[in-house]
Parts: sequence; C-alpha cells; structure tokens
Amino acid sequence: MKTRVIKSIFFILFFVFLMVSTGKLLRYILSDDTESYTRVAFHEMYEQDNIDVLFLGTSHCMHSFDPKILDERLNKNTFNAASSSQALDGSLMLLKEAAKYNDIEHVYLDLFYNSSYDVRKERSQMTSAYIISDYLKPSLTKAAYLLKASGSEHYANSFIVARRYWKKLFEPGYVSDLMKKKNTPDYREYGYKYITHENSEYTGKGYIKNLPEVKDWDFFDVWGCNPVSPDTFSQDYKDDLLEIIDFCKKNGIGITFINAPTSDFCLTAVGDYDDYVEWVRGIAKENGIEYYDFNLCREKYFPSSSEVFIDPVHLNHKGAQILDGSFAALVNKEVAYEDMFYDSYGEKLRDIEPTVFGVTFMNSYGEDGSIVRNCRIVSNAQDELEYSIMVLSGDGNESILRDYSDETAFTMDPEMTGSILIKYRKIKETDGSVYTRKLTLPKN
Repeated sequence: MKTRVIKSIFFILFFVFLMVSTGKLLRYILSDDTESYTRVAFHEMYEQDNIDVLFLGTSHCMHSFDPKILDERLNKNTFNAASSSQALDGSLMLLKEAAKYNDIEHVYLDLFYNSSYDVRKERSQMTSAYIISDYLKPSLTKAAYLLKASGSEHYANSFIVARRYWKKLFEPGYVSDLMKKKNTPDYREYGYKYITHENSEYTGKGYIKNLPEVKDWDFFDVWGCNPVSPDTFSQDYKDDLLEIIDFCKKNGIGITFINAPTSDFCLTAVGDYDDYVEWVRGIAKENGIEYYDFNLCREKYFPSSSEVFIDPVHLNHKGAQILDGSFAALVNKEVAYEDMFYDSYGEKLRDIEPTVFGVTFMNSYGEDGSIVRNCRIVSNAQDELEYSIMVLSGDGNESILRDYSDETAFTMDPEMTGSILIKYRKIKETDGSVYTRKLTLPKN
C-alpha cells in the first residue's frame, strides 16, 4: 500500500513537471517577446541591489520619469515600473512584487485619468495584464492577481502562455524565424537591441526615451472626445486605489500621487479637468497623501507647448528632461509647491493667450454604411474666437470648408487627406490680427 502511494505521488509530480516543462518549451518557441520592453525592464527590476523609489502607472508615466536623471538628482536608486495601459490592479501587483525584494522608501503613483474607467470583469482582452504577469516570478500573489484580473473565460490564456499563440505553429517559417532572434546574445542577455526603434530608445530601468516632437499644435486626434467625470469612475479603480494606499501604510512605504503632463490639447478637450483634480485631491487629503499634478505647472517649470510631446498624452525626451528637473526640485524642496503650481487648471488656461490647440474628432456610422467625421476645434478661449476652415488636399487643391464662425463643431468626409488650415481671430479685436493653425489629417 505504501509503495503504491509513493508511486502515485511520484507519477503526479512527474506529470506536473512534464506539463510545466512542455509549457515553458512551447512558450519559448511560440511567444514572440523579443520586442517586449517589460521583459527586459522587469529582469532589471529583479537585478537591482535595492529600489529606493518606485514609479508606477501607464505608458504616460513610462515616458516621463527617467531614472538616469532622477538617480543623480534625488541621490536614490529609482525605478520606473510603469507599463502600457497599466490598470491600478497591475500597479498594486508590481508594488507587492517590488516590495518582496526591496526596502522601498517611496512610491510615486501616476494617476492618468484614462485608466479610471477600467472594470476587470468587462475586459475583453488582457494584453495590459499579460505584459506585467508574463515576466514576474511565479508566486501565489501573481496567481491571485490573474484570477482577479478578469472573468473566467480568460483563465486558460492567463496561466498557459503558449495557448495564446498555438496557431503560430502552422505559420510557415514563424518558429524558425523566431528562434533566430531568440538565439542571439542580445535576447539571451536582456539587451536593448530589439526594444530600441527609430523614434524611441530604451535607456534602462523602465524608461523609454521618445525622440519625435509635435510641431505647432499639430493635433488632429480622437483623444479628448470622452469627458473626464469622476461620477463615471469604476468601483474597481476606487477600490484598487485604496488598497494601494493601505498596502503602503502597512509596510511603511511613503506614497505620493502624481500626474505627468498631458497636452493642453487633450486636457482642454476633455472638459473640466479640475473636476478630476478635485476628486484626486479629496482622496489624497483624506489619506494624508501629497498630490503633484504637473498639468498645473506654471510656465517657468513646464511649458505649454506641443513640442515636448510625441502625441496628445506622451512626453518626448525633451519634455521628460524638463519635467524630471522640476520634479526633483520639488521633492528636494528647492522649490515650494505654491511657487510651482497653479491652484487649478482653469487658472492656468486663463494665463495662456487665446490659442487653438488642435481638433478632436469622432466618427459616426449611418445604417447605410456611411461615415461622418464629427470634429471640434479645441481652444482655451471659445467665447473669444471665431474660426474659418480650409482643406488642403493631398494633391494640392484648396477648398473652403467653412467661413468665419464662433462655432467650434464641424463635420468632414473621413476620406479627406492632406491637412486643414484653421484661421482664427478674436471676435472683438479691431486690429485685424489673424492667427493660423495647420493640422495634418489622420490617415484612415
């Protein structure tokens, strides 16, 4: 009887070992993670002697805080553990994981408003969770995160990585081409070759340096169509935020809420951003937490300019350098909070000359299959300006879409290419001054 039990246990252990080994092998030959920056970043996270200061958040944070700058300015070992579309349950998972291996002094949690609507059970795809979980060490905490992160329909893909890519087995040349990339020193040694591209460069410890810049408020984008309203924030978001606060308190970790800058185009378009600021301030005050919203920065500390962005919500390296300098000055108490920030975003906008920041749009679809592009001019002085709109087509033709009007809304054919020219002037101005904004139309 005893021998039979031993054999049964041995068989079960061998079966588990076989399944795990097979799963790892299939993952290696099917999952193309050669361009995954989190694979490299999280490897570096585990390799740190100690992380003193941890940054958490979405790609908004990932492109904003450069440890190479902050290590020197703060005299601390900093690490940027932000990731693409990182929800707060992902931030909590990373905080717990980092705290296992490091004596963390302080966490800066970036609360980019776009993640505030996330509902775990309604997630139709799990990419933002998998780019975190796939590169963390096995643990019960990680398993609990995956079980809670979605509905049961995603469990198989969550725990068996190779299952997500099994169809790749039948693509001619896929496996052999992938093995060529993986069997290189750069991949095996967690180098930066595959995660550095023409317009971006991974520079270590979680930070990605973006190089392009947006000239002269050339924003024609869907960002800004959805208003920011704390009334619509998900309960998951609120619960996860409180759980992060509680974890920090119980483990003696300092925490500060932050918002890296978002373009004035985006923040002006979404409506009353100050509603969001006041909501975060309320949570922060209730829990004795400081809140640094760099969207409220005075011009001296961060410019109102499109040229520090690569798109409506992500900084380029020029912008990150400016931000990190101001951030470090604030943390080091070289600058007082009151000197750096406006009391509200509305106050900041009133200090900026009347400006067209771009155009936000959303397509509507008719029952007959027709598409109309509904556009809105984004300005910080809508009651003071009037606008004319001209289309400059890709073949060089010019056409007037609309003559001067104080109406910011207009429609256009989504098939139009080229650019539009918005001329704007102050309604009550008598000197005849006209300003121009040229915007590149998005390609369908």
